[in-house]
Amino acid sequence: MGDDSFGVEMAKVLRKLNIGRRVVVLERQTMDISILDTAKGASKLVIVDAVKSGRPPGNVVKFIAGEPRSPVLRVPLSHEQNLQDILALARKSGIHPPPIVVVGVEPADCTVGKGLSAVVKEALPRALEEVRDEVKECAGKGNGEPG
Repeated sequence: MGDDSFGVEMAKVLRKLNIGRRVVVLERQTMDISILDTAKGASKLVIVDAVKSGRPPGNVVKFIAGEPRSPVLRVPLSHEQNLQDILALARKSGIHPPPIVVVGVEPADCTVGKGLSAVVKEALPRALEEVRDEVKECAGKGNGEPG
């Protein structure tokens, strides 16, 4: 899956780090409206994925869904259904998701059978820091953090 597996790779890293007892890390191969059902009761949903933003490969991007003129509503994720479609369907269905933040990386090569490209591997630490910043308030104790 090449760089398209960025989200899956980040999920593996996040699970190993145990970033907080109240943080649930889910690994999904595709995104559809069921992700919002999974997030019921959550204080925040952080989606980590390869994102086609038009920036140079390896760039880490962060978008907040629902803010006025939020770019995430115009920027499709790299999979079949984009976040804009999912949120529109949710609104029509009366689903009110928690705040949604997308932390992504611009892919360089999504060739099937390849691992992450060097430029996307280099972006992992920065993306990880963005995710940690997003979950720190709701994480609770974990990984030896004082309480």
